[in-house]
Amino acid sequence: MAYSMASSGRSTLPQQPFRDELAQRRKTTLLLFYLAALPSVIAVNFATRIPSLRTFLFVLALAGAGTAILFVLRFLRANDEHERQINYRALTFAFVGTLAFSAAIGFLQKFGFHSVSWLGIPSHDHSVEHWIDLYSWRYR
Repeated sequence: MAYSMASSGRSTLPQQPFRDELAQRRKTTLLLFYLAALPSVIAVNFATRIPSLRTFLFVLALAGAGTAILFVLRFLRANDEHERQINYRALTFAFVGTLAFSAAIGFLQKFGFHSVSWLGIPSHDHSVEHWIDLYSWRYR
């Protein structure tokens, strides 16, 4: 590393590339979350179509969902206090939104609307991620 003296007599440091390792860790954790959730979604989708492999596919879906939850927890632990508060409120909003949507579907079914499979509610709900994005959008 070479130092140089400026004309004012002060030494200057060479430019170092900025590396935000926390941001890189969070991106990697989110990528791993999606890679863990993908087999879970695929397994649940095929479990209804292939009855002979239903038990195996549900076990695979459960394992993928559990792994995805661990990556979400790892992501949330990497945040500072302000981001944790935002994410806590966003998750609360997502839970309440999903609950209200599911209750509305059940209420409408009592009046004769078509029934939705228990697997269809999360897919019609556009996933919890969209509820979280909707809530945390105001902080961007």
